[in-house]
Amino acid sequence: MGTRVREKWERVAEWGGRLRHPESGARRSLLLILKSALAATVSWFISYELIDATSPAFAPFSAVLMVQVTVYQSVIQSLRYVGAVAAGVAVQAVLGLSAGPDLISFALVALAALVISRWRVLGHQGPQVATAAFFAFATYTSATSNSDQVRELGQIVLLVLIGSAVGVAVNVLIAPPLRYRSAEYGIRALAQEIHDLLDAMTPELGEGAPGADTTKGWRDRASRTGSLITQSREGLRTARESLRLNPRPWARRRRRHLTFQAYEQTMEALVRMISQVAAITRTLDQRHREDEDPDSDTDTSEDTEGSDGSDGSDGSDGSDGSDGSGAPRESGGSGDFGDPEASRGPVAEDPRDPEYAPFLRGYSTFLSSVADFTEVLATLDEDHLREQADRLGEAAGHLEECRREIARTTDDHGLSLTDPTEPYGVLVVEATRLSEECRYTAEVLSHSADEPAAEGR
Repeated sequence: MGTRVREKWERVAEWGGRLRHPESGARRSLLLILKSALAATVSWFISYELIDATSPAFAPFSAVLMVQVTVYQSVIQSLRYVGAVAAGVAVQAVLGLSAGPDLISFALVALAALVISRWRVLGHQGPQVATAAFFAFATYTSATSNSDQVRELGQIVLLVLIGSAVGVAVNVLIAPPLRYRSAEYGIRALAQEIHDLLDAMTPELGEGAPGADTTKGWRDRASRTGSLITQSREGLRTARESLRLNPRPWARRRRRHLTFQAYEQTMEALVRMISQVAAITRTLDQRHREDEDPDSDTDTSEDTEGSDGSDGSDGSDGSDGSDGSGAPRESGGSGDFGDPEASRGPVAEDPRDPEYAPFLRGYSTFLSSVADFTEVLATLDEDHLREQADRLGEAAGHLEECRREIARTTDDHGLSLTDPTEPYGVLVVEATRLSEECRYTAEVLSHSADEPAAEGR
């Protein structure tokens, strides 16, 4: 019992610690709850105490819906919500008042409301047309006279207007949401995913040719990044949107260097890097797939297609674009694939190609430098952008030297970059692309660090 109580108090303390962080999700959630409760209370007071409405709950219900994640969404959704409710009430007013409160009238009201709810202009608020129409029909049937019926229907629209106005006002005037850090968190998440995968790959590649189960695990992991990319892009969209209609002093104080264009360029570069790392894992795994028994149940059609699609044209490009310049090697590099003294341990050789495992050892040095680059991005912080941009520039320069070493030694050992049955062409091409993306990202962030963010961008 004592252990359980202690664990509960530890979780409470941990949650309290997150509340102290200005950008924590716990703090944002608590603030959203408090603002929604305030908006609902004010709306109830107006509708119940001041107006003495028959159905005062419409106002606080509408107010809570309008306290959105951004000020812009609060305004847009309130307009759509009021429009949807007004449309539903109008349908009831036209059909109900003309046909009477019977089953046929309700069926007509439901049919018309559901058709209008499909209108694209209403967006996510479309279903509110039918909801408002049904509530209006129920109110209409309980009224005793035509004047009461008209008054009750008009009161529904008025209460929705009051609740929406209060919800928007609370969201604008009390700690208006500013989510510019959401873009930063998305970049961190993508960079961390690349770093973790490469960090798992490089020790195995450094030992020589990894086994089939290992390469398949890498390939599967690289293919499961779709949801993370979607979440990161959504975070960027929310961050950009949070400045729209937001009080200017907040935006001016909080954003120092990075514009959303820089965030987007960095994020899309990381998305491309994920695709390139995925191509590397497919190529490494494809070599095992080609060695399998043709009579096995393994479906290799996708692997073959991926290999052909990568090798057919990219191999020649990689040969041209990856011409080594003889740059000096960093100490500890593994570029000399034929030197047994450079080996740090026994190398698992491929019987088909004795050069393959030594090549992977040199390739692991390059991927390790890419992991170092993404490790810096995984801690991206606009408050320390100048320092991080310098570190990224140094890391990009180092990994470019590693790439040149791969190209030079590959050429020295006569490894084919154009043979579609060999992996070297794809691996060298993807190394070139990774190096270019890292250099591009470093330049984007360095430029942003040198120039303050323009207001409103």
